[in-house]
Amino acid sequence: MVFYFGKLLQLIGFAHVGYALFVGLTEPNAMSAELRLLMLGSAIFYIGRLIEHRAAA
Repeated sequence: MVFYFGKLLQLIGFAHVGYALFVGLTEPNAMSAELRLLMLGSAIFYIGRLIEHRAAA
């Protein structure tokens, strides 16, 4: 079950990074918002990766 929770966090993080790209392409002068969303999505993905790795071992 923990393995799938890690996968879910990875999916959420991946979607968050995609949303950051969307914000960067559609809103003018949104570089700071795009970078914050990118960092948050990357952190969520990485936490999911750590949880997945520990659950599989």
